[in-house]
Amino acid sequence: MRSTETRPPVPGSSAIPGAGSGQGTGGAGGAKNLRKRSGYPPPRRLALVTHNIRILRPEEKICELEEELSKLHWDIIGLCEVRREGEDTVTLKSGNLLYYREGDQKSQGGVGFFVHKSLVNNITTINSVSNRVIYLILRISERYSLKVIQVYAPTSSHSDDEVETMYEDVGKKSCDELRVGQFGYEQRNPRGQRLADFLEKEELFMMNSFFQKPPHRKWTWLSPDGFTRNEIDFFMTDKKRIFSDVSVINRVKTGSDHRIVRASLNINVKLERSSLMKSTLRPTRSHIQNPESFQLKLSNRFACLENLVSVDEINDGLVETVRTVGSKFFRPCRKDRPQKLTEQTLNLMAERRLLQLQSSHDAKSYRQLNRRISKSLRHDLRLFNTNRVKETIQQNQGSKVSTQIMYGWYHTLFIKERPYI
Repeated sequence: MRSTETRPPVPGSSAIPGAGSGQGTGGAGGAKNLRKRSGYPPPRRLALVTHNIRILRPEEKICELEEELSKLHWDIIGLCEVRREGEDTVTLKSGNLLYYREGDQKSQGGVGFFVHKSLVNNITTINSVSNRVIYLILRISERYSLKVIQVYAPTSSHSDDEVETMYEDVGKKSCDELRVGQFGYEQRNPRGQRLADFLEKEELFMMNSFFQKPPHRKWTWLSPDGFTRNEIDFFMTDKKRIFSDVSVINRVKTGSDHRIVRASLNINVKLERSSLMKSTLRPTRSHIQNPESFQLKLSNRFACLENLVSVDEINDGLVETVRTVGSKFFRPCRKDRPQKLTEQTLNLMAERRLLQLQSSHDAKSYRQLNRRISKSLRHDLRLFNTNRVKETIQQNQGSKVSTQIMYGWYHTLFIKERPYI
């Protein structure tokens, strides 16, 4: 009797989707395609964000911003109207980096950068040109770097001289290629035409206009009465090909009348070897799960490197081996940071994210909700700081002087504390 059992398809046969030259028929499984490489995730795209936050001076606004950004994939954020005094670079407790420079008037205007902690070691330069123009240089690899410039352009209430000065701080060259795409929003006013002329002169592309989006995903600013919507936050570049998307983000709200704009770049940021060597995640033997298997796996992988000749190849092989094997046997235990915000505040922020700004009534509700969130944030941070002082007092009870000093500080805070409504 003849057997009706069919042989399993071999690698490259048409029954295997995506293998060989055929498209595949979606047949049942068979022999494993040994030529297909697995375990290599796609490159992580660099996410640049620009946002007019309106104010970032109080501590609670930084806390609010970080809480909102936890819902978003981002790497570098260019900020306008931070309204902080002076010029400084601050590493926050979260590990993120904040750089800012004050505006032309005290507690007004100002620009800044917010850099994700995973890229802090890749920043080689961060500086300002004026109180409206700042820049940073991100090292992508040993050969290539990316320069990111944040500009806070004067509004229509400012004179033409201020606008011209801002363009002089940014400008450089000239060309005839079309610099504005076909997917703009509404009509262009005289200041918009001046911006288009600047793009033509300086060989820059207005990337917002090269990606088609529905009208409700184009506008970036809402007037106080809720009727007027304009697109006034842009991404411009001289390398159009590295951009894969520019989108307006509606699900993240910081209390500003501007919406967040995010650009995705086809760049895989490789962390430098120095950042790997400086890593604080150096496990001791007790932290490694199954040390004997770890040593055996390392020995087997190192044996494969014996045929390498170049010093660079050997170094790259060693680093990649330790990284790959270590990730399987070591799971770092990170301490959870204390939560500063209460559930009530988080619920208010979640309610704000869901609010659709479609009418003047929505704009009014949005402003009222922002005031409630600001009040709740101040209360939460005051309560958090008070509890930290209490803990410090309890931990230092053995030291009479320290306790007296801390008690005086705590007593002052405690008297100022008021029930929150």
